[in-house]
Amino acid sequence: MAMTMIGRRWARLVLSVALGLGAVAMTPQVAQGASPEVGAPTATVRFLEGITFTGTAILAADVTRVELVVDLEGSTRSIVADVPTTVTSGPATLTWTLETPGGFLLPNTDVTGRFRLTLRDGSNVVGPSTTVRYDDTRFAWKTVTGDFVTVHWVDGGQTFGLRAMQIADEAVRAVATLLGVTERDPIDFYIYGDRTAFYDVIGPGARENVGGEAHPDIRTLFANISPDAVDDPWVGIVIPHELTHLVFDTAVRNAYHYPLRWLNEGIAVYLSEGYGKGDRSAVRDALKAGTLMPLRAIGAQFPTTQDRFFLAYSESVAAVSFLVDRYGRDAMVTLVRSYGGGLSDDEAFRTALGTDVAGFEAAWLDSIGAPTPSPLGPQPAPPGPVPAGWAGAAPTPGTVAGESPSASPVASLPPGSNPGGSTGDLGSGILPLIAMALGVVVVVALWVRRKSIRRVAPASATVVPASPPQPEAAADPGVTGGVPDDGAAGHGEGSR
Repeated sequence: MAMTMIGRRWARLVLSVALGLGAVAMTPQVAQGASPEVGAPTATVRFLEGITFTGTAILAADVTRVELVVDLEGSTRSIVADVPTTVTSGPATLTWTLETPGGFLLPNTDVTGRFRLTLRDGSNVVGPSTTVRYDDTRFAWKTVTGDFVTVHWVDGGQTFGLRAMQIADEAVRAVATLLGVTERDPIDFYIYGDRTAFYDVIGPGARENVGGEAHPDIRTLFANISPDAVDDPWVGIVIPHELTHLVFDTAVRNAYHYPLRWLNEGIAVYLSEGYGKGDRSAVRDALKAGTLMPLRAIGAQFPTTQDRFFLAYSESVAAVSFLVDRYGRDAMVTLVRSYGGGLSDDEAFRTALGTDVAGFEAAWLDSIGAPTPSPLGPQPAPPGPVPAGWAGAAPTPGTVAGESPSASPVASLPPGSNPGGSTGDLGSGILPLIAMALGVVVVVALWVRRKSIRRVAPASATVVPASPPQPEAAADPGVTGGVPDDGAAGHGEGSR
């Protein structure tokens, strides 16, 4: 009987140990300090609203940060977002939405997302990535593909799409041949017949007169063309114009520098329609009115007002037309191809034309009889008033009183002035001396006051007087309450 009881106890003990070991074995690895894990996300696209990335991860106590890293096609920068989670250890569901309002993310763009965990020691656990195409899913697109361009359209029949594809292919072939580049990557051309739908895509920040946009970073062209306008002359202009930008980008692409805006737009206008009567008239009128803009003013961006916006295009094609007339078309091609080596603007112009950008602009202005434009914007401030008793020459605009724009400040000071500042500069000359004098006076006043108190209340006294004792009148007749009354505070009055 005793042996039976002992056997049962041992059996229970063995069973308890076995169950304990089993419980330990079934505990998630994260509780044992194993490395956290994260999986590939799924992506849900809602056009003009957002892309939602959802995934799962096994988190641990040493995970200090959870992020989603998003890469957009054509961009060299990543979007990094903090992903909120209340889980500190164990399985977690991760989700984050990239908002995509009109103009922020264009259709036909690949978007890649992946989750990333940052650990306490600074290391990262990066999960697998997921790529999704951001498309305009509002319409059932028709498609036709040519030698270089795939056209997508909604309104109109097959003839409309074929006509647009022919114009596009011919434009790419002509510009690529001229610039000596080979177009291998596909080009997508989306045609919107509805203007509102078109502006939904390019965004509310676009100008109201935009009929097409080219985006070399995603090799995509967008245009607003109604089916009944495919044979209009302007369609034969806007399509080649925008596609010229794509081929131009292929020719100049480099990791360092992009060409001047007026050169890019001027070549697109020149090759798609030439330097026509309308642009010539606009330049001539601006010359007469004195409103001609220097090329350096439209090198990075064009004005936003409609009249100046169109004038920028007219001046751009005028300058390119002058370039071809003066230096030849081969020089224009050499200029464009020079940018492909990462040259600066001046280096590219010297390589192709033998002059820098400023020299080219001066030659163009001279060719149309235009004076050098006066720069607009901030101007040097006029000289200020000269203090009373000023002994030097009046300062010139843009200089500090008492200083020469090219000489040492000390050498240009009036005779007898303080090298630390001009005779009228209280901040650097007289004011420090006044401050020192006031400090000495205050110290003396405090010393006199303390001496007077000691005379009224002996050191052995233990009762504090009901009212503070006043200093003896003979202590310092020049001090009243610690403030000098000799007019020192008024020195230099009127010279601020």
